[in-house]
Amino acid sequence: MADRTILIYGRTNAGKTAQIGVLAEHIFKTTGKRTRLATADRGGTDTVNPYIELKERIIEPVELGDSEPWIWLNKVVQGYVKDPNGKWVLDAARNAEVGLWAFESFRSIAEALMNDLSKKAAVGINVGGGPNVSLQVTGDGERLQIVTDNLTHYRVVQGRMMEEIWASQRRPGVVLWTSSVSKDEDQATSGKVLGPDIIGRALTADTPRWFHYTMRLDVFPAAQGKPERHVLYLGSHQDVNAGNVPALGNTRRPLDAPPLPQLTIEPADLVKALEWLGKGSEDAKEVIRKRLGLKA
Repeated sequence: MADRTILIYGRTNAGKTAQIGVLAEHIFKTTGKRTRLATADRGGTDTVNPYIELKERIIEPVELGDSEPWIWLNKVVQGYVKDPNGKWVLDAARNAEVGLWAFESFRSIAEALMNDLSKKAAVGINVGGGPNVSLQVTGDGERLQIVTDNLTHYRVVQGRMMEEIWASQRRPGVVLWTSSVSKDEDQATSGKVLGPDIIGRALTADTPRWFHYTMRLDVFPAAQGKPERHVLYLGSHQDVNAGNVPALGNTRRPLDAPPLPQLTIEPADLVKALEWLGKGSEDAKEVIRKRLGLKA
């Protein structure tokens, strides 16, 4: 099982991919191990390309590309890669060199699965028992079949995403997922919350409990000659820019741990956040030891 599972979420340009690079560099420097980045993001890997292009190959990308998305997802969470002939293989020696397993992102992978279900519906394949909603458009001597998703598709994709995310957490080392941000109803509080976005929003309030740590990233635009700011939030907080809506987070802070030095880190630094959180556990053990009169 993974030593640590991490979820970072935020809007576009918040710096999620950049933080994968920050953590990848730290892991390579401290353990000599590399990062495998499984990505379905259509925007590419430009932010971390320097790590990919170094001869040391600090980050190894496994991109969705034109792969069948259901198979791709199922294979990458288990540690498979494609050989030169395009066949999925499980290379134990190669996997032993991986210290960080990064997956990007909830939304982009879910969208790829939803798009595949739409394609199947267009050729009459019914998935999940719900009706296929389709429209045939003709004009200019051409004919186009348009198919939209039904609610059953959302449930199928959400269920599959949950299973594959859990499967990814069997990788040894550190497992990190990224997500865009969603604003949705929290059934526990009967109010709006900001949280990670798996397509359809039904899992927004649930996903933080699947990870050791859930942290939100945000970006503030450049203003008055000052550059844009990237902020990492530790734990749950209120977002004043979204009408004081609670934003979800989870730091698993032990009761006897001292307060965090800060509740935000600016500029965002995932490595610093993990160091603070790890130290909290050690500090709590020392407090408990003294309280119980145990020897060091």
